Amino acid sequence: MRRPAADSAHRTPGPGRVIVVGGGPVGLCTAIELGWRNVPVLLVDETDGSVVFPAGEAIFSRSMEHLRRWGHAAEARRECLPGPDHPHRILFMTQVVGHVLAEFDYGVTNSSPGEYADVTPEGPAFISKFSLLPLLQRIAAGLPTVEIAHGNRLEDFAQDAEGVTARVRDVVTGVERIEAGAYLVSCEGGRSGIRRALGIELVGDFAQGHNFAVHFRAPRLRELLVERTGGRAAQIQTLASEKRPYITVVDGVDEWRLSVYLDHEPADGDAVRWVHEAVGEPIETEILRAQPWSGHRVVADRYRDGRVFLAGDAAHLLWPKGGFGANTGIGDAVDLGWKLAAVLHGWGGSDLLDSYEIERRPVAMRNVSEASSNWTSDARLTPDPLLDRPVGVGAQARRVTGDLITRLRGREFRSIGVQLGHRYAGSPICLPDGTPEPPDEPDAYVPSTWPGCRAPHAWLPDGSSTLDHFGHGFVLVATATADPAPMVRAASALGVPLRVLRIDRPAVVRLYAAPMVLVRPDGYVAWRGASVSDDPIALLDRVRGAGPLDDRGVRGVRAAAQGER
Repeated sequence: MRRPAADSAHRTPGPGRVIVVGGGPVGLCTAIELGWRNVPVLLVDETDGSVVFPAGEAIFSRSMEHLRRWGHAAEARRECLPGPDHPHRILFMTQVVGHVLAEFDYGVTNSSPGEYADVTPEGPAFISKFSLLPLLQRIAAGLPTVEIAHGNRLEDFAQDAEGVTARVRDVVTGVERIEAGAYLVSCEGGRSGIRRALGIELVGDFAQGHNFAVHFRAPRLRELLVERTGGRAAQIQTLASEKRPYITVVDGVDEWRLSVYLDHEPADGDAVRWVHEAVGEPIETEILRAQPWSGHRVVADRYRDGRVFLAGDAAHLLWPKGGFGANTGIGDAVDLGWKLAAVLHGWGGSDLLDSYEIERRPVAMRNVSEASSNWTSDARLTPDPLLDRPVGVGAQARRVTGDLITRLRGREFRSIGVQLGHRYAGSPICLPDGTPEPPDEPDAYVPSTWPGCRAPHAWLPDGSSTLDHFGHGFVLVATATADPAPMVRAASALGVPLRVLRIDRPAVVRLYAAPMVLVRPDGYVAWRGASVSDDPIALLDRVRGAGPLDDRGVRGVRAAAQGER
């Protein structure tokens, strides 16, 4: 990728703007997070914004919490397919018209959090990409500081101490222009040209397995599923035929996606045959689109080069076992977004942006490993035609296989720890308090205010969640006996946005575990303790990524924080 000359005569002004490249879910969420924080954004995407293939339906609780903060979670649940009452039920069956081997159902639907209700105001959602992407486009386009440029391709870019420039080409007219901004974020996906131009490598295991996916229409499939199992499902995994095809709901009516493990080009008629094998009878099937895909276990060796950042699949590629991919990328978008906004608004310190890679890369490594582990566990399940025999050896085989499925696959479908339990251990902008780090299990979550953890959800007397009070700046959650005044004065002196949230319900006080808990703009705990009277300036400097002030600056800010004249 060549670099454009930094010719200011041809720049589109944008000194405080962020250029985001890539209009998928991660690029759009990056633009939304920045726009929600009143940062100018130019989103460049070479496609027309349409969705050509359905994938990535599992939207984690944490991602839905971000949608809630942006004001659109209820809209997503109400309007997006496969519908508000669609269950997140996972079935393992011999075939759709055969026998159920194992079932994972935690009472979650697109409108009910089920077993997640105690720990989040937003349970997981199952949303077709055909619905999710247009929703994110509407949210981004509705923000006054966000400009979306579909049909535009980034040709090359340059950066210097003042900002970035990008040469952008209209893919229809061929007209080029130079766009300028303060920072550039690559959300282009696994083949990111920006990443390659920077010489950033993806490290890990590529193409651990090859697969083939089919988007199809089958009007009778929903009816057969309900007849055989007593209800609908989000996914049906089958084990009676060689390829073990599994089917995922798309629109909740008659559109579905089928996937098989496949290391060669399929023959004509294979896709329909796989559908019929999964169903167990030759139902009417219309193939809408089919494409190969591969599962990877790779993470970029670095997430930043100067003013250029990587997010989403540009930084990590995962197996789609557990739905971690887009959700990990949305976490990148939020972490990077608030930090870029803080720097551009003037209160974020010079070291704040360095914490992005330090925080997010370990999360990606954790998630790609967990997704790969799910694939490894799945590979231990072998197809067996005996499973469909009605009695005798068939019944015994089903019991044994059902127990094996429960042991091997259960944690993939109860990934509450992956969704809510990641923490930024070792982050330079989270202050440890000397207590042990809580357990980090993929299928279990215990709320904690240990610095680096997601601040816990609790319902407050006014009917709001604690999470509803986090977002625009820092929030100091304080009990009735705590004295937040020193930190409030310090924040005012430093120009750091901070408000106080008082809690008095005994259950909430116990949950937050300290008289004062400082929550970052992204909802993660930066610090907790009983008193900030020692040096609130130093504390806030640490959590906002600021370097040490000179002696004169320290004296002046501390005097202001202490109310001195």
